[in-house]
Amino acid sequence: MAMDAIQLEADSKARRGFLLALGAYLMWGLLPFYMKAVAHLPLAEVIAHRIVWSVPIAAAVLIWAGRTADFKAALRSPRIISMAALTAALISVNWGIYVWAIAVDRTIETALGYYINPLVSVVVGALLLSERLDRLQI
Repeated sequence: MAMDAIQLEADSKARRGFLLALGAYLMWGLLPFYMKAVAHLPLAEVIAHRIVWSVPIAAAVLIWAGRTADFKAALRSPRIISMAALTAALISVNWGIYVWAIAVDRTIETALGYYINPLVSVVVGALLLSERLDRLQI
């Protein structure tokens, strides 16, 4: 009986994970259509909205996941704050290029760039951070 409950919980988590991943991929796939619809707006305004709205959404996710203590601890570390600021600047540049590329009808190139981005991240991690890849990751 206990094994059935464990299996049911595992199945439920797997189903939930699949649905969340599917939702994320659908939103990501539909994002170029949204960006095309707002292409008439100034680039800085679109990026500003992405930045401004990401803060309350990230806060809601932290609260929902019960990870606010981690955030408070990170605020006490100058190194983490500086790395977060650098990351935020790089993401803002990335968003700017993405919005600009969609606005100038470079959707296919943009989609391909975002497709290979995780692969580039793995290569950078392996080369610069000396991360070891196992056979499945290669």
